[in-house]
Amino acid sequence: MALLAHQLRTPLSTINALAQGVIRRADRLSTHDIQVKAEKIWRASLRLDELIETILSYSRASAGSIMLNPSEFHPSELIKRVCREQGGQEPGRPFHIDIKDLPEMIVGDPVLLEQALVIVVSNAMKYSRPDQPVDVTARGEDGMIRIIVKDRGIGIPERDLPFILQPFFRGRNAKKLPGTGLGLSLAWYILKLHGGNLEVESRERRGTKVSLIVPETNTTGLSYSI
Repeated sequence: MALLAHQLRTPLSTINALAQGVIRRADRLSTHDIQVKAEKIWRASLRLDELIETILSYSRASAGSIMLNPSEFHPSELIKRVCREQGGQEPGRPFHIDIKDLPEMIVGDPVLLEQALVIVVSNAMKYSRPDQPVDVTARGEDGMIRIIVKDRGIGIPERDLPFILQPFFRGRNAKKLPGTGLGLSLAWYILKLHGGNLEVESRERRGTKVSLIVPETNTTGLSYSI
């Protein structure tokens, strides 16, 4: 709880300080200054929203109350939308998207799968420099689709890799960066509910590759708890 409270306070403190600065200096700020501060407030609010959504989803997952709401959807459209929306938060970051041989439609819970992909893509951005590219590759194989998200960031120390999917665990080289340690465990949980899996490969200072594996059809869901 102390970790979560600290993570929530950080964007709240940013929003509070920037808003007070605008109020105190409103008559002296240029349009450019206001735009810069407004963008910082916007980014801090996005971070706060992401934290709250992750915490709420983790609470539901740990209580076993997340249920699939399966429907047909276009997997390629979901992947492109996530990359477009996440990339919009860092316009200068290169995104390399390579989608081939995906089925036109699959059956699953598109809301939950989008949340899992957002977690993985946002991690790739968070743990790499803004000028470093994020590669997103998707392929269909034997009734499954595999989405691979690769970055060139700080990577995960080898001794931390066996624990990286555990709730609240964070690599020792990531402790000074914002995060709760819940994201990957939640993404893994969502994929397991679909009968899929999440795989992580990484080398410290060389980057991380995360594979999201999803069956083309899942209508019932499986029982897993974090």
